[in-house]
Amino acid sequence: MKSRFAKIAYGIGNLGQALFFNTVQTFLIFFYTDVVHLAPRLVSLAFAVSYGIWNAINDPLIGLISDRTRTRWGRRIPYIVLGTPLTFLFFFLVWSPPLGGRPLANPSHTGIFLYFALVIAIFDLVYTAVSVTYTALFPEAFEELTERTEVSIYRQVAAMIGTALGVAIMPVLVGLFSQRFGDLGGWRTAGLVLGFIGASAFGFSLLGSRERQKSSAEEALPFLDALKETLVNRSFLAFVGANLMICYIWSWLSAMVPFFTKYVLHAPEEQMSLIFLGMFATSMGLYPLWRKVALRLGSKNTLALAVTLFVVFMLPVLVVANLAQALMMILLVGAANSGITLVRDIVLSDVIDEDELRTGQRREGSYFGVNAFIERLVMVLIGGSSSLVLSLSGYAPELATQPPSVSMGIRLGMSLLPLAALGVFWFSLRFYPLGKEQVATLRERLDSLN
Repeated sequence: MKSRFAKIAYGIGNLGQALFFNTVQTFLIFFYTDVVHLAPRLVSLAFAVSYGIWNAINDPLIGLISDRTRTRWGRRIPYIVLGTPLTFLFFFLVWSPPLGGRPLANPSHTGIFLYFALVIAIFDLVYTAVSVTYTALFPEAFEELTERTEVSIYRQVAAMIGTALGVAIMPVLVGLFSQRFGDLGGWRTAGLVLGFIGASAFGFSLLGSRERQKSSAEEALPFLDALKETLVNRSFLAFVGANLMICYIWSWLSAMVPFFTKYVLHAPEEQMSLIFLGMFATSMGLYPLWRKVALRLGSKNTLALAVTLFVVFMLPVLVVANLAQALMMILLVGAANSGITLVRDIVLSDVIDEDELRTGQRREGSYFGVNAFIERLVMVLIGGSSSLVLSLSGYAPELATQPPSVSMGIRLGMSLLPLAALGVFWFSLRFYPLGKEQVATLRERLDSLN
């Protein structure tokens, strides 16, 4: 069993993972649409292709390659060491389009569209190399449910801090730096500061990251065989179906909050940080309670309960009229989010344990890589959803004042689309077989073999 310092150090890496991912999720569409003034259709196209479809290729590829990597430093750690500085660099470039200090006069500017598409694609490649291998260390290093829930708390508290920095502090930093450097310079400088923090967190995680020598010494499955074994695993397929809907609900909320704050609440952009901070506060405060729920109900049932509550608590978005009411709603959403983030990776870890019994190998990279591929497909859904909702509601980025239909369109989109996703989530979870008793039996069999 690892020391508490090692567990905490490893967990801090999740700050970087959450910061990079959620900042891009929350502000990328808003930045290039509302600040850069690139046409929404071009933003959606670049977002869907370069950050969605491209991710569908590089995530499983990197996961499978890392399973086959053999070095004196392990299978995963070299990717974290080499990929972290590049992630920092391209994260900064995402927020630094060459505009000469002014927004676009021509929303259909081909050069900025190509810049956006290329830089976000390269960022996603290097970020994936770090994030997939970092996450793949979790089930290999921590085996028992009690240990996994403990480390998961450290990881998720770090993730909440990273997400808070990315989505709540980002607009504050932008506001501060914009006073000195202008609007575009404010975004660029905020990207520099947050990129450095995220990269530092990944670097610190190496102090607690270790790999099993046995797993690194095993001969890996052939590439295509490994991919086939992953894709025919029924437990995994059921998980990724449910998990895709979780990611959609999360990403949709993050993508719409800036629009909701500005065009529904008519609040200053800086105040969106209060909405996110409220969510993170309840999420972090309730991890000990959700850990007790998970140890009692098992990871599967805990996940089902938390996701259902999350969507139900979002429904008041139809009627909230001011920032105070929005904060009350988001506090409840954060309470449910605490349960989701605590057990989601544990559910996938149970799938990987089951796979070890079947194949005799630890293949975290394959599973987390393919799962990340499925997760990134949500970018296509978010790109399409945002384009659909904004277009149908009559949103036009060049207008200083949007028509009333924009407010209603945002409310309906933020409530009805998550409800549809919840239905798909429950349908997928019906086919996931690893409940509490099945996982306990699974662990007993693994312990007897090791």
